[in-house]
Amino acid sequence: MPNQTSLEQIELAELTQVVDDARVATDPFKLIAATRTLLDTRLADLKTKDAATLTTEAGRATASANVRAALDQLRTLLRDGFHFIQGLGSFAISDADRLGVFTAYGWESGLVGDFNDARIESLANQAITATPGIADPAHRYPAALLALITTQLGIVNTNQPLATGGTAQAATDARDAALELLQMINARVRFFYCNASDDLDQTAELVKIGRQPRRASGDAEPQPLPLAPGPVTLNATALTLTAPALPDHATTLRAYRRPAGGTAELAGTSATATVSVVQLGPLTSGVTYEFWLVGKNSQGEGPESNHITHVAT
Repeated sequence: MPNQTSLEQIELAELTQVVDDARVATDPFKLIAATRTLLDTRLADLKTKDAATLTTEAGRATASANVRAALDQLRTLLRDGFHFIQGLGSFAISDADRLGVFTAYGWESGLVGDFNDARIESLANQAITATPGIADPAHRYPAALLALITTQLGIVNTNQPLATGGTAQAATDARDAALELLQMINARVRFFYCNASDDLDQTAELVKIGRQPRRASGDAEPQPLPLAPGPVTLNATALTLTAPALPDHATTLRAYRRPAGGTAELAGTSATATVSVVQLGPLTSGVTYEFWLVGKNSQGEGPESNHITHVAT
């Protein structure tokens, strides 16, 4: 899933874009074309791959549920197979042949045994493999039962790679690689600003892109913290919070959310007055949340806005 580090780097890059868009070509702090293109490309790449981690995590949860349901159904079907063999009349099968059929289907010594997930899969595969080899067709699992076992085993095999996290891990690795690249270009942007004037790393322009200029001993007090945003409103359809404008001294806005009985968590960031509350992950249906905004600049976060209560659907 998206994490706070990637969200913070996206926040810095988006703020840089907004500030750079407002600069004229002759401004010494206007990013050169190659740097701006790299920033835009890497930001878009991280946002795409960050979103993919959320998608794959949702897919993993769904796949895991599918596997669990299929294994539970297979357990029932396999018991049906066992009882089918057990229920064959003595006139239809000898004791020796019954034991042989049990053994062929994986029921050692003609006993049910324990049903763990690995054994369920093994018995299901054995049912498909062994059935054609049972000499007497009347002793084989019924065709309808075998078809149901085959279907459920197919569901397990299809969903297991995603359910075990392989795809999710690949998405996370791709996100982390993109995050590292965006961190590099964000650092290069700061370096560019420091070299755009004789003020070097003391330039006040760094404040505009959310960075802290170095202050010499005896310098004036640093930039104050942002004021509280507000009044904040919620778009319950888009799941965004909107303030009338960025509060004084703020360079970005951050949305926070807190589920009932839970702890506050960062939900989204924006260089504009509208912020998503699901940027870092979806809401849980039926849970009551509190949402609020805070302004942020290079000094940190300001006070909270009004809180809004919302029941996720």
